[in-house]
Amino acid sequence: MEAAHLIILGNIISFIAALFMFASGWTKDRDRTFLYQILENLVLCAANVCFRSWAGISTLLLSSARNWLVMKDRYTKRLMYVFIVLVIAIGLMINNRGPVGILPIAATVQLSVCNQYAKTLIQHKLSLFINTAVWLVYDLCILDISSTVSQTIMCILTAVTIVRLKKE
Repeated sequence: MEAAHLIILGNIISFIAALFMFASGWTKDRDRTFLYQILENLVLCAANVCFRSWAGISTLLLSSARNWLVMKDRYTKRLMYVFIVLVIAIGLMINNRGPVGILPIAATVQLSVCNQYAKTLIQHKLSLFINTAVWLVYDLCILDISSTVSQTIMCILTAVTIVRLKKE
């Protein structure tokens, strides 16, 4: 398949993933939130095949496994360290995108650490904002326009939420 066709197909797949992302933000059920995030990551794996970004695929797969453990209340501090080591090691070994391929690795490590140590809602929202911004840059670099748009929307919504929380 030609590169242009793969980019178009990847963007169509990413649009479907964006629907899961928005569903995870919309639902009020904890387990359903994690389930939608897992589905989003798995669909984005398929999109990253089209974009030929192997580090993106590895981090998304590991994030899905992490989210599953969190959903099942089996995610411990020790497992956090294991996942961080795996994300970095596997991501760097298969990175075929140079500095751009480091972005999903960095975003995944950042969110893993912040989710473990953030105590307040505003800390979680700031972590989410940073994470979304890193993914936005990555998506733009690999020409994943669907994800770039959805990540931009998430950045704006998260920023608005942060401002509201600071006012309270």
